[in-house]
Amino acid sequence: TTVPYHFVVLTSTESISNFSVAIGRTSTLPKPLVSGPFLNSTPSEAFVVFSDNTPKYLALLGNLLDSVHYFSTRPVIAYGIDVDLALDTKKYPRLIKRRLARKDCGRSIYFCKIYAMVDSQVDYGVQLEADSVVNWNIDILFDVIRHWPYPLPLAPRHPDDPMNYLHFLKKFNLKLAGRTTPYVHAQFSWNYRAYPFLRDALALMRHGHFIGANFDETGINILLWQAKANHTLCQIDPFFGYLSEYETKNITCQKYCHKVFMFLHGGKELSAMRDVFQRLKKHVGSPFVLTENSGLHYLNETNITCCYPGSRSSSIHPLLCQYTS
Repeated sequence: TTVPYHFVVLTSTESISNFSVAIGRTSTLPKPLVSGPFLNSTPSEAFVVFSDNTPKYLALLGNLLDSVHYFSTRPVIAYGIDVDLALDTKKYPRLIKRRLARKDCGRSIYFCKIYAMVDSQVDYGVQLEADSVVNWNIDILFDVIRHWPYPLPLAPRHPDDPMNYLHFLKKFNLKLAGRTTPYVHAQFSWNYRAYPFLRDALALMRHGHFIGANFDETGINILLWQAKANHTLCQIDPFFGYLSEYETKNITCQKYCHKVFMFLHGGKELSAMRDVFQRLKKHVGSPFVLTENSGLHYLNETNITCCYPGSRSSSIHPLLCQYTS
């Protein structure tokens, strides 16, 4: 059966318990200045990332762009926070540079992630972090979101539920037992159907909600549970320290089984993430779904699943896991 999804937006005069339905709201976000090969147009599909010009993060972002240009065919929209990013569009021909104002994101810089997603206006988007490196199979995610029929963003199951959001559950009249999916990691993929949900999430963040815990990640989890979401992506974003499992084709995983090596994240030093990129280049075409006891497989092998026990592989796409309450 199809699970109904509801969308809410908070105004200055409404309480959390009295939301109004907000399908098809018109965005009030400013029109961005665009540079790069698409000039004044927006691509249908793109990665979206944000950063500032801090040398450390700009270097990490450059490494991410190297991996996207090596492994993917899609463009990247990179937002500078109150700056024009010092990145060369000749070096990165599929880079589109945009700029956002920190003050428009809300009280936390983490909310700029949601702002950038909404402002991008792509039909099919995959949000990335500057401290990530993508793998050879990353474009499969665009296939997932082209098949995704529901007006909600998708995110990968988090290997560790932080359980630091009880205050927000109570504030939004939700119960721990009423969560409809496991906790998800703040790496989002979406299509045009999700913009009402994302705009409403951003409106709540601009009104001062979700300050604390894991900020945008907490907010999206709460709102997905409120919307009775029943799908997550598989764990497609392992911590970079687990790369050796992919390289050595381990028969059994070390920890957090059911990994899918589509991109790796979490390294804050350029040397470490540069090393990840160079190592991934040696394994193009390798199987990338690590199961608990039978090693690495390809996604199209029908006898395996990347879903954790307690969920089942969705009929929509094998990278999706479905949950029943």
